Amino acid sequence: MFDYVVVVVSDDLEARKLEHSSLRVLLNSIFVPVSESGWNGAAGNGLGTLFAIENASNALRKDLIEEVKQRGKSVLIVHTAGEGTRNILTRTGKNKAFIEVPKFTILEGVIKQFQEFAIPSRIMVTWGDQFLLFGDSAEEIRKCAQNTHVMLFGLKTKLTKEVASKYGIQIVRCAEGEGCELLDFDDTRNYEVAKMKLQKQGGGGVMVNMGMFAMSGALAERMLDAFSDMLDTRKGKFNSDELWQLWISHEPGTDYWLRERADRIKNELSRAEPLALIKSFPLSDRAAWLDFGTNESYYENVMKILDEDDVGKRLREFLGVDVSSIKNGCEVFDSVYENAEFEKGLVKNSVILNSTAKHAQLEQAYVLNSRLNRIRGKNCVVYNVVDHASIEVEDCFLVDVFHPDKGRIRLKMRIGAEKGAKEKWWDSCLPGNDFSLSEITEMLKGVSEEEMVDTKKRFEGLVETLVERPLKIKPFVENKPWGYELWCASPRNYCEIEKKQEFTLDELTSLFPEKILGNPLENKFPLIVKIIKADENLSVQVHPDDAYASSIGDVFGKEEAWHVLESSKGAKIYLGFNDFMNAESVKEAVKSEEFLSCLNAFDAHVGDTYHIPAGVIHALGAETKIYEVSTASERTFRIYDYGRGRELHLKDAMKVLRFDEEGCGSNLKKEHLLLRKESGFEEYMLLRGEQFELRLFKLHGEEVKVFTEGKPQVLTCVRGHVMLKSQSNVNIVDLTPTDTVLVPACIETFEMVGEGGVLCANFIKA
Repeated sequence: MFDYVVVVVSDDLEARKLEHSSLRVLLNSIFVPVSESGWNGAAGNGLGTLFAIENASNALRKDLIEEVKQRGKSVLIVHTAGEGTRNILTRTGKNKAFIEVPKFTILEGVIKQFQEFAIPSRIMVTWGDQFLLFGDSAEEIRKCAQNTHVMLFGLKTKLTKEVASKYGIQIVRCAEGEGCELLDFDDTRNYEVAKMKLQKQGGGGVMVNMGMFAMSGALAERMLDAFSDMLDTRKGKFNSDELWQLWISHEPGTDYWLRERADRIKNELSRAEPLALIKSFPLSDRAAWLDFGTNESYYENVMKILDEDDVGKRLREFLGVDVSSIKNGCEVFDSVYENAEFEKGLVKNSVILNSTAKHAQLEQAYVLNSRLNRIRGKNCVVYNVVDHASIEVEDCFLVDVFHPDKGRIRLKMRIGAEKGAKEKWWDSCLPGNDFSLSEITEMLKGVSEEEMVDTKKRFEGLVETLVERPLKIKPFVENKPWGYELWCASPRNYCEIEKKQEFTLDELTSLFPEKILGNPLENKFPLIVKIIKADENLSVQVHPDDAYASSIGDVFGKEEAWHVLESSKGAKIYLGFNDFMNAESVKEAVKSEEFLSCLNAFDAHVGDTYHIPAGVIHALGAETKIYEVSTASERTFRIYDYGRGRELHLKDAMKVLRFDEEGCGSNLKKEHLLLRKESGFEEYMLLRGEQFELRLFKLHGEEVKVFTEGKPQVLTCVRGHVMLKSQSNVNIVDLTPTDTVLVPACIETFEMVGEGGVLCANFIKA
């Protein structure tokens, strides 16, 4: 057991969080979390270790070096700081060391594995994302460490191209029971270079350099002195291996400042204590080194729990889990299945912890801290996921991030994708995701773990019955230079499900796609409904179709329609070219103040409905108020803006503008089709587009029943006062002008009564 355990984290918030955590593996060790945020830039684990010693001494109000040198205390320093970009689970807002494995966080496992191997009078330094299951005698390790100022750990191996490409290499000569003499290092990741160094030493053994080491208090003291200037300014960087290498080989090209200090430390140590300067301890063949730093290594090493070899058995013992088979509702074979409740299905060769599901079909899957409905998965990790619908996942990670404002953010990433070029998976939005991993990192800055936990609980508490009723939508206003937009319904609009329980329409759709849309395979809310008030002319614009939208990362293109609610005398709507034009003539025409003369101009009469397919040029004229429905895209390419100084998007616009008959014709729909007429009720089809239809209900006091036909209905009151109800008067919603309600597809019928007009938009397949 260590006397002191020092954990280095990225910032003060993480350090404070650790101070108040209850790590289950500390035993009687004194725990000292410290932050490296005071360092200017990256420190590397060389200066980072020295900075940690200083910070720990300040926190303890005692000299940690004196504790080691004079009192024979043992210290463990665990480095966890760093972005951890290659493990997607860190995007849940966690330091990579706080990510969970069965029964522990990785950090707890790291501390636990070393407790038995604490070395008196030595400081052991290790990484916070790796397990090292020793197969060696603790006494042998202590003996080697106490006979040298620096003891490195090494794994015996053969020099191959694969080994050289992945790891730094120690070239050693070993003597029985005395550790290994280091002859040379190679950290080039180049097989030919490593091979040449090995030949230059006349042979010898090869070990993987693990980056873990134990050092004497005397060495730490001299390092603090040698690098005191950098510690004072808190600026600079080097890794410990760079220092050790300078003691072994003096290759040209090394920074002079580091070589000079390395020589000084070496000379001072040789005069201070009659110990070997540096040796490496060769771990036995039974040692297991498990890295959790990447998606691939995390998945592979967690799944080793199921192996029947020596490593699998020791890992299960280390974590405190068992592999078993259970036939009780869900059939579970050869799996770790703890604190889990899967009602039906089949689970084989999987690790399931702290999770529930109504039905599961899983093989070689790791499911942790998830609340699921139906899941089918193979060779996958499902982490922190809340899903009330059905999901399928294979060969990838599926992770839910919970943000207090953005709600549930789902991330999906193929296992091994992190081995490719970083710009392809870090800065780019991966297929099926709404944000890139780098954007998630920025969004989570300043968000506390408590906020994320509370948001997750909100999603876990939502049940199907709460969405099986008409849902009133909360509007919001966006002010514009020309007027305003009242957003009645969109993926971003909220519904209040219960008191203080709000979810966006996109969140509800992703959680209950079959209930909301009638289609379990769709998970995005597909429509936007607005009331637009134009005091001045809107810009002349065009929207992309689905194909072009997909090419720039959008889910939907934009088809829309306008229904005129109010207009002043002479108000206009501009739609389509009034004569043949091409891209060049449009580019020339936008330079003129008379650009609107190139477009069809229609008098804006109340009750008129206009269809605006993707690619058709259009503009809303001043002194109009309209109802707009469109597919759920916010992508607009501005072509002409009356000199307002806003950005134009001519390059994109020219790629989507239609110059055919559709783009030059009239899309005014004056003749509304009467679908149904009863006492006190009329229903009109205003238009049927490619992806939505728009109907108008006129009510005159009598109650009327409406059939949804398995489609979601977005209803907006545009006149009068209407009461909407379903389930025999249990769910009642009052609607006055601009109020909007979503009737989910799972509701077969609803009733309306009152005096007024209601517009109804439905999403349809082309």
